[in-house]
Amino acid sequence: MKNNPLGPRPAPEADPDDLGAAGLVLAAIRGAAHPLRVGEIARTVGSHDNTVRGHLATLIDLGLVESETAPVQGRGRPAVLYSAGPRPGVRIDEYRSLAGTFAADLVTQGSGPQVRERARRIGRTWGESLTPPPAKGAAPPDLDGVLAELGFGPQRDADVVRLTTCPLLDLAVANPDVICQVHLGLVDGIIDRGEGDAEAELTPFAEPGACLLRVPRPA
Repeated sequence: MKNNPLGPRPAPEADPDDLGAAGLVLAAIRGAAHPLRVGEIARTVGSHDNTVRGHLATLIDLGLVESETAPVQGRGRPAVLYSAGPRPGVRIDEYRSLAGTFAADLVTQGSGPQVRERARRIGRTWGESLTPPPAKGAAPPDLDGVLAELGFGPQRDADVVRLTTCPLLDLAVANPDVICQVHLGLVDGIIDRGEGDAEAELTPFAEPGACLLRVPRPA
């Protein structure tokens, strides 16, 4: 895996103890009753603002921390506030257990078109099960939010979503034809729940640090 410069990192674990110094920052944010500014975090962990910013960038990339701009009050640049993102650990573990079992079985069947199609169908079923149909008039399921909870570390730029982490990376590296079809089907299922008709396209290990998912927005 280390010899392959392309593609995502393994999905992160939820335990701050596994994140080194960045884990202290995450623990401070999770322990706060409200979103924090950089200075507040730095004082809590006893570190410099710039050091904290570096850890925050890492945690945001991993989907463990989210940022928002505070309401403007008076003159000057508005402050950036940081809060904990969705805790991925439990849902990632559930997905790893379920998907890993089925995917391992699929891998033993080879990698032909029929196996890839079956893998995508299984993924679609999981995607639908993870996102109940929205109520009439409600917003469609949040694709990026679901992917973040499952450990894919999504970073969206218009129609393209960079998947920076992968919950089944070891299996995907060894058998991308099967595992990546499961993940593409997962996206299909989430889109279907929103009654969308976009055709998702996944390019596995497309660039250093990410797979690329393209989901055209409705016209």
